[in-house]
Amino acid sequence: TQVYLPAFEAVVPPLLARFKPDVIVAQLGIDSHRTDPLTHLALDIQGFAKAFARIVSLAPRLIALGGGGYDIRNVARGWTAAWAVLNGVELPAGLPEAFAEDVRRHDFGELGLWDAPSEGLPESIQRAVSDYVDRQVDAVQRTIFPFHRL
Repeated sequence: TQVYLPAFEAVVPPLLARFKPDVIVAQLGIDSHRTDPLTHLALDIQGFAKAFARIVSLAPRLIALGGGGYDIRNVARGWTAAWAVLNGVELPAGLPEAFAEDVRRHDFGELGLWDAPSEGLPESIQRAVSDYVDRQVDAVQRTIFPFHRL
């Protein structure tokens, strides 16, 4: 989340401002989650909700589509967070007690909606990740932005 959201802000809003779409179609998959085995984007549910809220704020009209993920628990929590964003609802951290039995029966683990803080990575890895993301944002700004006269 600490790296993803600033990169998102550096790329997406300027492109949308220039392109001026009539509608945004948002595919709400959660492959960006920190436990995803492929993407390693390290986004938590809170960051997913913030990124989606930003998309909502930028969209003149929005079509929100469901999407998948490798962990059904994350998919359910991500969609719940997106629904809350769309409906202006602030959700509590814990799930209602009425869901507790189902959560336990299906081995969903915790009864929380939001992710616990992740264990910090060593400083050298954090720096390497941040440098990598900065290079990717720079590459997009150098190669894609000029195409859109940005």
